[in-house]
Amino acid sequence: MIKQTTVRMGRKQVLGTVVCGVIALSLVGVAVYLAVSAVGRLGLVGQQLAMRVTYCDATAPATTSRGGSRPDLVCRGFVDPAQASGRGTQRITATGFSSEPRFGVPVEVSKEPWGSWVPVDQGAWNKLGRGLSPLVPLAFAGLFAKVPVAVWRGRRNSGQSREGASA
Repeated sequence: MIKQTTVRMGRKQVLGTVVCGVIALSLVGVAVYLAVSAVGRLGLVGQQLAMRVTYCDATAPATTSRGGSRPDLVCRGFVDPAQASGRGTQRITATGFSSEPRFGVPVEVSKEPWGSWVPVDQGAWNKLGRGLSPLVPLAFAGLFAKVPVAVWRGRRNSGQSREGASA
């Protein structure tokens, strides 16, 4: 009877370890996505242009934490003539505007690594928040990774102690 309880607890521990490991790896993936997205949103790499907005469409509204809704805007326009490469007017569709930009005024947009155009963050607090956002899931990934690492170290250390005891 005691052995069965020990085996069941061992299985539960293994299941918990695997679940914690999967959650930790998922959170690392979220952090990588946020870091790569931040690179595009901050205009650090890739093609960065000034776009003159001609019109915007609202996509389905997303509910905010305060119960209201704020639509995500998809704006279309053309590359500022000062930056055009002589091919005439180059049309751009940029997604992710949180508020409607003024029409005809140049807006900085950057191409994300996966090819979509997004507005470049302008305020210092926006840039700081975007740059630090990958650290939140990384911190939680570290917390969830403690369990699998402790179990792995415990099994590794227990295997070494048995070898030393028999020698």
